[in-house]
Amino acid sequence: MAGNQALKSDTASIDELLIGENHHRAGNLARAESIYRQVLASDPEHSEALRLLGLLAHQTGNLEQASNLLSRATKAQPENIEAHFNLGVTYLDQGLPEKAVAALEAALALDPENFSCLVNFGNALITAGQFEDAIEQSMRALKIDANCVEAHSNLSQALAKTGDLTGAMKASRRAILLRPEDGRLFNNLGIIEQAIGLLDNANRTYRRALEIDPNCHLAERNLLINTLNLPQQSSDDLYQIHQDFGRKYDRSSFDQHRFQGRDRDINRKLRVGYLSSDFHAHPVGYNILPLISHHDPSEVEIFIYAENKNSDEITEQFKTHADHWHSTSGLIDAQVANQITSDEIDILVSLAGRFNLNRPTVAAHRAAPVQISYHDCATSGLAQMDYWLTDKSLHPADTPEKFREELYRLPVFYQFPPPADFPAVSSLPTDQNGFLTFGSFNKPEKINDHVIALWADVLASVPHSRLFLKHRNYFEDANLVKHWQSKFAQFGITEDRLLLVGNIDERAEHLALYHHIDIALDPFPFNGATTTYEALAMGVPVVAMQGKHFVDRVAGSILQRVGLDHLIADTPRTYINATQALAENLSDLRRLRGSLRDRLTSSTLCDAGQYAHNVEIAYREMWRRWCSA
Repeated sequence: MAGNQALKSDTASIDELLIGENHHRAGNLARAESIYRQVLASDPEHSEALRLLGLLAHQTGNLEQASNLLSRATKAQPENIEAHFNLGVTYLDQGLPEKAVAALEAALALDPENFSCLVNFGNALITAGQFEDAIEQSMRALKIDANCVEAHSNLSQALAKTGDLTGAMKASRRAILLRPEDGRLFNNLGIIEQAIGLLDNANRTYRRALEIDPNCHLAERNLLINTLNLPQQSSDDLYQIHQDFGRKYDRSSFDQHRFQGRDRDINRKLRVGYLSSDFHAHPVGYNILPLISHHDPSEVEIFIYAENKNSDEITEQFKTHADHWHSTSGLIDAQVANQITSDEIDILVSLAGRFNLNRPTVAAHRAAPVQISYHDCATSGLAQMDYWLTDKSLHPADTPEKFREELYRLPVFYQFPPPADFPAVSSLPTDQNGFLTFGSFNKPEKINDHVIALWADVLASVPHSRLFLKHRNYFEDANLVKHWQSKFAQFGITEDRLLLVGNIDERAEHLALYHHIDIALDPFPFNGATTTYEALAMGVPVVAMQGKHFVDRVAGSILQRVGLDHLIADTPRTYINATQALAENLSDLRRLRGSLRDRLTSSTLCDAGQYAHNVEIAYREMWRRWCSA
């Protein structure tokens, strides 16, 4: 009798859940939730009711509640494959890739050929940085369905991360053939083309992505980045693309009657918010940490709004120095802006707007009275961005560059942590090699044909010299090695004069590679900032071409601070002359190698206390202007 009652009860709950699912599919979420909870009232650990309620929570944006419910569902019924699968997808959306991998592994242990699990498993492995495994799982999925777009896309991303960019491009193009009206896929292809150095192709691909999907924000952002790589652009050309971007996001009406109740005491402690995805071991993270760690707590209360996908020791340092830390992951721009406004932020600092997962468009919602673009390489294009931080080297008084913001020139723009943990500076490599080695560790996308032509002339002017190129694992791709050898061959440089090295190194190992370089060469128009600093810190002088916009005056700005103005060129001829002068006077080159780190450390580039004070003066002046407006 008891068994029959249990069977009836279970049958009844199944019927109820079917009714709940029908409401769920029809969009009657409140009714569906009520039914799921009725089942759980009778059986608190009913696996399927927990799973469905978890799906509903996920759908409505309650990710933490969703993962808790789905985790309970897997424990209540370990063989519930869908619960494991749904939990893995939820963990992915929460930014917890390792947990997502474990959940999807559990599902595949129950059903190794479950296609949806395999595809999502590949995605989770990529997010968790397990790229070789992601390739393997994506290939497994493609054996089941050779035309699965998501599996081809996952394979492309994983191959790119392992350095196989040509293989990645093939997989990406296959995905596009199968689904030619998906802007996201075109964006992914554009990223690969840009990384290879096919800059014009990448621009066309990003534009195609935006034709298909005008709201493909990643393609929009990547187009802004890639534009900075293109040589010989006029100030009008650069401004136009940023103006188009800004016009799309213009929300001038948000400025009306806002902040009327804000305390306009010009001398009070300021609430400053920093918005970025780069609060970790990243060039912008390293640039901004000295400022955050040296702010005067009597002057500034620090709020950090982090779109962090990565957390590390540097992240923990940011958390230590911040007064408040908010994650913006999973929030739309309006929600982030509302959080900033509710925190009564006086000055919002948007960091490196176009790069990575940064969110300059939050500023379009007029989140704070004063809004600043900082560590971006061109105008934001946004009418609501009030200031662009810069200095007199990056933007002299007669700069032809155009911008929506008002320029605010700091005494010095760049700031770096002192190189205390860097490897020791080595002796001059040419003394052991018998030939001089030039080098660049900049992204290959920055090395356009104009740069290659000039560097070929540099090599030709210094007999028997070599050129050492490296960027992460880029040159592990044999096809790319041949590609670059042929590019230099067009300008008369044979492959025996090129050292093309590919490997993923820890930071110390990467820096130690400067032990093989006598003189560093900077590309243009997109100069190196972190690469210039690192070369100087390792005793390697940098020769740079200075242009007319922020992006091609970066290296020159840094070189000026260590007294190396003579290495800043304004024509190809003066660039070659500067390299020749260094190459022909080895005694001076040796002295320079031994003194550069001390010169750098004692310069304004590594004076965080004074730098923070200068930035606080800038913030205070901007605040005074707003208060008196």
